[in-house]
Amino acid sequence: MKKLLIIILLIIHTNFAFGANDIVDGWETDLESAKSNAVRLKKPIILFLHSVSCFYCPKVIEEVLPNPKLAKFLENNFERLELDTGTGSDSIESEVTDQAPPRFIVSITPAFIFMGPREEKLARNGKKHMIVYGFWNASDMEKWAKDALKRFKTLYGNKYK
Repeated sequence: MKKLLIIILLIIHTNFAFGANDIVDGWETDLESAKSNAVRLKKPIILFLHSVSCFYCPKVIEEVLPNPKLAKFLENNFERLELDTGTGSDSIESEVTDQAPPRFIVSITPAFIFMGPREEKLARNGKKHMIVYGFWNASDMEKWAKDALKRFKTLYGNKYK
């Protein structure tokens, strides 16, 4: 009986945590709008990919992204975008969940992709993309973001001046 109650509570928590829009306060939920804003503001994009079936996504939303220092750094230096990968949420309509296009679907969430305003790739140590998978604390996320910002300025910064 306890197990059933726990499962029901987790389902209710997941449903409230992943409402239709604005999973993360202040983050854009439309890819094209985010890209347009990023070009205009000359900022790279941080894309937060989440899923309704993800255990750690609510923890990132509740514990990591609200961190004042991290939140301020991301707001000042990135166009912030969050999209649902649709993983495990086949019954949810994409127009309601701000579903990510197929090129951004990942099998592991939470995931953060750092990219230029026109989806330019920011390489990381010989990798094709600068993607961070999993649950990280705020100081680790800030380190990743600072590295991404440095790479963006080196690779594409002049392109948007």
